[in-house]
Amino acid sequence: MTTAPSLSAILQTAAHYQQAGQFQQAEKCCLQACAIAPNQPDALHLLAVIHAQTGRYELANEYFTKAIASDPLRADFHGNYANALWEQGCIEQAIITCQRALELDARRAETHNILGNVLLSQNRLEEAVICFRSALKLQPNYLHALNNLGNALQKINKADEAISYYRKAIHLQENYPEAHNNLGQALKNLGQINEARHHFLTALKLRPDFHKAARNCAEVDPVWLEPLDGKRLYLRRYRAEDAVYLHQCYKNMTFMSQYNHYIPRHQYLDNLAEKLHQSHEMHPCQLKSVDWIIFNKSTQQPVGIANLVETQFIHQRAEFLIGLPDPTNHAGGIGLETTLLVLDFVFNRVGLNKLTAVVYGDNTASQRNALAIGFVQESYLREQILNPASGKFINLFGNGMTLSDFRANVRIPKLSQRLLGRDITQQPNKI
Repeated sequence: MTTAPSLSAILQTAAHYQQAGQFQQAEKCCLQACAIAPNQPDALHLLAVIHAQTGRYELANEYFTKAIASDPLRADFHGNYANALWEQGCIEQAIITCQRALELDARRAETHNILGNVLLSQNRLEEAVICFRSALKLQPNYLHALNNLGNALQKINKADEAISYYRKAIHLQENYPEAHNNLGQALKNLGQINEARHHFLTALKLRPDFHKAARNCAEVDPVWLEPLDGKRLYLRRYRAEDAVYLHQCYKNMTFMSQYNHYIPRHQYLDNLAEKLHQSHEMHPCQLKSVDWIIFNKSTQQPVGIANLVETQFIHQRAEFLIGLPDPTNHAGGIGLETTLLVLDFVFNRVGLNKLTAVVYGDNTASQRNALAIGFVQESYLREQILNPASGKFINLFGNGMTLSDFRANVRIPKLSQRLLGRDITQQPNKI
């Protein structure tokens, strides 16, 4: 004769399934327990947690309410309900529910951590820090509180202190991808790019679908530092020794009126060289830009400037500028080969999704060239900016090319085969 499992055994089995992420089996056990004892608070609470974990918040709220009604003095019920309310965006109700949980039991580290998360999501940073510190005072090795405190400290510009908490979390649990990613972010903000890259890669290795870590890896990739190599040209990042050439460019009023109105025209050579040196020592992710001198391979002489500016890594886009000071180079294919090298870099090597190009309204030749290679005019802004030299307002063409535009372009394959020896629109092979 088979003995039916006890209510306690059923609940233990349900908890085991829930902790293992086997939510369907856990729910089945909880419903079996509720059939035996309809108002059993632990069964109702576990059902609420399962529904919240699987995104069924309406049912979760219903079961949390029933569980709390069945046993109103259980602080853990209130705390977990607060977490579900926060996930639903019910911020004020979540805070009130957390506070009630703490009134019932102020020594639950989990509740302090939940309240800290709610406050952190609202940028109530100092209050969040207090909550996470309270959680850690009660439970010093609480992994999530260590990581969360690091996040709050980062947001109040205390990266050094944040790093110590991330490191402690990783020391306690080496395979903690979120802590590795957050540590990488803090290190990146302090300019420690190589170590940051190590932690981003570790996070991605631990969790291959970790999209934030993948984006962060791309942001600090060494490929941003590498030169762009063509048949007749190569592009390399600005160095201190480029100060003389750039100084000449900046004093060329005709060139600058087409290239950039807002770079100071009269800079001391030594100051410019020092700025270039400092920028060269930094990774483009810190500068939000990458600047190249265009060189003619046969003469080894500079022939122009190319830039990616306003780089927004989270949106995977940047703005492209190109300038050729000598008018005799305008018809020699230098601009076209440079543009192809930059398109290859943007869409194939660093994985951006969109490239924009702003052209001054009187530079009709550049606008024709941009449209001819595949940029799409997205705007025409009349009298958009003031020319500081003339005091007159300038119209702007706004152009864009997306990754899908680039892949589908029918002209770029022919041009890149001829000028670069390869079809740059083809998806590169992943090694």
